[in-house]
Amino acid sequence: MAGEVAGKTGSITYDGLTKGVKSWGLDLVGDVLETTDYEDVGIRTYIAGCKGWTGTAEFNWDTTNTVTVGDSATLTLTIISTTETYSGTAIVTGISVSSSFDGLVTASITFQGSGVCTLTSTS
Repeated sequence: MAGEVAGKTGSITYDGLTKGVKSWGLDLVGDVLETTDYEDVGIRTYIAGCKGWTGTAEFNWDTTNTVTVGDSATLTLTIISTTETYSGTAIVTGISVSSSFDGLVTASITFQGSGVCTLTSTS
């Protein structure tokens, strides 16, 4: 099964978020604009519209993390060591913190991409 990648080599880089990150997610999306008219005889037609992206990260709470809602910085999400990365400017849109008496304090953060999200592969 060549090609599969273990998540253990991933990482995230974002100003103010430096410790305890254990997972991240990225959603690349594109709008679809309907162009259907009478000439299409009942078959819908579309064209591509604007593109965008959002991201999430989950981490163990660490007091050295200073990221706050509204921060804007370059977000870099690494898939395989340093050979495959997604990067672009992102704005923090939310932070959720959870705590239980029998576990670690954890947090999740949501990002809104602004501009292009670029995939770079050096392999």
